[in-house]
Amino acid sequence: MYFKKHIILFIFLSALFVSNYSWAQTPPKLTASGNQFYCPLSQLPIVTSFNITNPDNVEIKAVYIQISTGYIRGEDQLSLQGTHPNITAQPFNNLEGKLELKWTGIGSAVVSQLISAVNNVVFRSSSNAPSGSRTFSITIGEANYLPSTGHYYEYVPASRITWKDAKIDAENKLYYGRQGYLATINTKEEAVLSGEQAAGQGWIGGSDEETEGIWKWVTGPEAGMVFWNGLANGSSPSGVYSNWAIGEPNDWPNANITKEENYAHIYETGKWNDYPNFNNDIKGYVVEYGKPGDLPLNISTSTTISVAAISA
Repeated sequence: MYFKKHIILFIFLSALFVSNYSWAQTPPKLTASGNQFYCPLSQLPIVTSFNITNPDNVEIKAVYIQISTGYIRGEDQLSLQGTHPNITAQPFNNLEGKLELKWTGIGSAVVSQLISAVNNVVFRSSSNAPSGSRTFSITIGEANYLPSTGHYYEYVPASRITWKDAKIDAENKLYYGRQGYLATINTKEEAVLSGEQAAGQGWIGGSDEETEGIWKWVTGPEAGMVFWNGLANGSSPSGVYSNWAIGEPNDWPNANITKEENYAHIYETGKWNDYPNFNNDIKGYVVEYGKPGDLPLNISTSTTISVAAISA
């Protein structure tokens, strides 16, 4: 019995040491430059320079590159050029506008080979007359990174999960030390990344459960912030973003129960709707990571291209 107790204690302390060591490791740091102009029907490297520093040799399984703002589905494309024997470019994810460069070599990824691969990723638009700009987010984690907020967004598949359970699940998630919460959407860019470029419709952190008709963000750093008053004919406070679908919120009397649609979710279009706590159509939820006071997280970087204006 004495021997068995010491074995158990040894296993526990070993696990604690490994856990604390992993937590103390410095995450890799990514840097990039390359704000450029794009000419129609050409292809352009997304960076002019790129680097990864990884002092603690943290395992990197892949690099993810996403067109995080300005993405035009069906026109925009990312691809890997050249030969990279230990790196496999997964098929371009047309829904999310994302390219995954996966390490397929033996052992841990060789940083210099990852750097070389990212330097050889190019952007191309099939449009004869593309417009606007594109932002490319480059990160070593699967969560989508939005440079304009500095936050990370993750769509979690969970068919038919209730809003209340999704809220609990989101708050139990951590991403490189950042606590999750159901997403609070305050800009068009967030709506696009959390809706149009997500894998399904899901819960977000808005509710009017506390006071009928007064919609607030009830999660994350914006908890308590009113973003809508009334039904579909209502309005947002001055300067506050909202993105309801046409005719929403309508507080539809599900099963003849009125005032039950108290929770917000986001469609694949990026538009919002109100649902009761449970709905058969829910496919998951959107988690956001990031709040004031978070320590800097340098596992992501970004570049931008703009379409060169053509004068007559």
